[in-house]
Amino acid sequence: MRAWKCMTWGGPGQLELGNMPDPEAGDGQVEITVKACGVNFADLLLISGRYQVRPDLPFVPGMEVAGRVTRVGPGAGSFGVGDKVAAYVKYGGYADKVVAPVTQVVPIPESIPASEAAAFPVSYGSAELALERAELSAGEVVVIGGAAGAVGSACVELAKQRDAIVVACVGDEAKEKVALACGADHIVSSRSRHLHEDIQHAVADGVDVIIDPVGGGFFEESLRVLRYGGRVVVLGFASGKIPSLRLNQLLVKHQSVLGSSFGLTCAKNPDLVAAKWPRLAELLETGQIRPRISHTRPFTELPSALQMLKERKVAGRIVLS
Repeated sequence: MRAWKCMTWGGPGQLELGNMPDPEAGDGQVEITVKACGVNFADLLLISGRYQVRPDLPFVPGMEVAGRVTRVGPGAGSFGVGDKVAAYVKYGGYADKVVAPVTQVVPIPESIPASEAAAFPVSYGSAELALERAELSAGEVVVIGGAAGAVGSACVELAKQRDAIVVACVGDEAKEKVALACGADHIVSSRSRHLHEDIQHAVADGVDVIIDPVGGGFFEESLRVLRYGGRVVVLGFASGKIPSLRLNQLLVKHQSVLGSSFGLTCAKNPDLVAAKWPRLAELLETGQIRPRISHTRPFTELPSALQMLKERKVAGRIVLS
């Protein structure tokens, strides 16, 4: 089978397209023939050696796929050959075939295009877990960083499903359009030198929840408008800067900072993740959530697709077909 291989730690240009043996579905796994792959920022960290998972070299990156089940391993439950599915995998997705644990595989209705299905598992699985971690309730105000990105845009949609008031932080006009299409109530420029003041202007009474996949200055600025009892959920550090925290603020304002790791939860608590798929798949089928695909590229153009993400030139999702 064809596969994009990471032979050494580095950037997109160092990936090599070549051949590898087909994978074999083990106990509790299915083999998927891939029709489309979601391109994620985490892949950039993975191939650079800066992700929390560090596979042995060489390996095939890629975390998000859609396709058809072509083989079923022992203990794979109700999955059968020919089923249309999407899946999250730790790595291995940028290939013609991949195997995935059934707890990370979602049955997909025939009406959903493969491109949308491929942009579904990581973004919406991560977003649902983060909002659950935050205990976001109807009527609460949530600030979402990187709100036009893969996980950020999914957070906007799922927060609106919970009847929350969403303040979306984005970097430019194109990304503003994505956030508004996802249902954001207010837009704030993440490039503003007065971010906390802009958030306060949008929601004068303060913020209940912050969803932060960005880190750096975004974390520090947004924290200034967090209410008594507010919660911050940290998803990552897309800015490349890990912020510091003065614990006295958490004490005097009765606040919480929580981490949310979708990948680690898949490994440590797979049943928790598996339980979320039916509802999310129903929302997808009924059009209540919808991945915003900004670019579809051929499988052979993975390096340039990753480079677009690296240069922050994407408003929405990139998918390989």
